[in-house]
Amino acid sequence: MRADNVILTDQAPIPSSGYSQALRIGDLVVTSGYLGTHPDGSGVVKGGFAAEVRQALHNIGAVLAAAGCSFADVVRVNVSLTEIERFAEMDRIYCEFFSAPYPTRNTIGVHQLWGGAQVGFDVWAIKKE
Repeated sequence: MRADNVILTDQAPIPSSGYSQALRIGDLVVTSGYLGTHPDGSGVVKGGFAAEVRQALHNIGAVLAAAGCSFADVVRVNVSLTEIERFAEMDRIYCEFFSAPYPTRNTIGVHQLWGGAQVGFDVWAIKKE
């Protein structure tokens, strides 16, 4: 992978281990998974589930912007919820960030996420040169 394919911004959590915030391969931008954590790496935001969803999506938005993309360029979203029963609440907030035509999406229930987070997102976007 060439270094110019690696997306990095201080507006989202900086990788502290073996991963990149996002990679750009041709027109495709693939992000890592983002939780509702502070960009400075100080852990999960306070304020509960809704605050975590919004912060996770703000983190994704910052990485997309660093790649020259926006939420409108996203074609695939993967969502992980520690409580699948919170799907409708997540979806209401999600719709504050995405609009029709919506990207494809997969939502799964997971046992746990890093740091006690309740929700995580990763996305795939297409950005024409």
